[in-house]
Amino acid sequence: MKVKECYQQVTPHADLVREDTKIEDVIKVMSRNPASRAVFVVNEKEELLGMVGMQQLLNIMGIQYSKEDSITLISQVMAKTAADIMIPPQWVSPEDDLQEALKLAVQHSLQDIPVVSEGKVIGNLDCFEIINNLGRSS
Repeated sequence: MKVKECYQQVTPHADLVREDTKIEDVIKVMSRNPASRAVFVVNEKEELLGMVGMQQLLNIMGIQYSKEDSITLISQVMAKTAADIMIPPQWVSPEDDLQEALKLAVQHSLQDIPVVSEGKVIGNLDCFEIINNLGRSS
């Protein structure tokens, strides 16, 4: 089964932010869709630059549980942008086999994978889409 046959069933739209998007706004974008576990950082041409995952945002929001001065840390972290905390991107194309997407998800601990065509993010492949569709094809 190909990615194009099953992506966007759970998450119909990819959540995109720019590099200069403040962390507070990244959190707002991700929280709009309860099924979303990542936002994808893109440039003005919607070319993929990186990803910000749910775990990264949870770590930021829970910074007060560190041993440092929590007020100072929270203000410093919230002043950061998506570019400051994004991880290098991993992606699939619509023509990729779903097994390859599963391999990528496992190797990089991803729950959401951007679907990229001609350098641009065109969608999101959700972990439930992988599980549901691989389960049906076996």
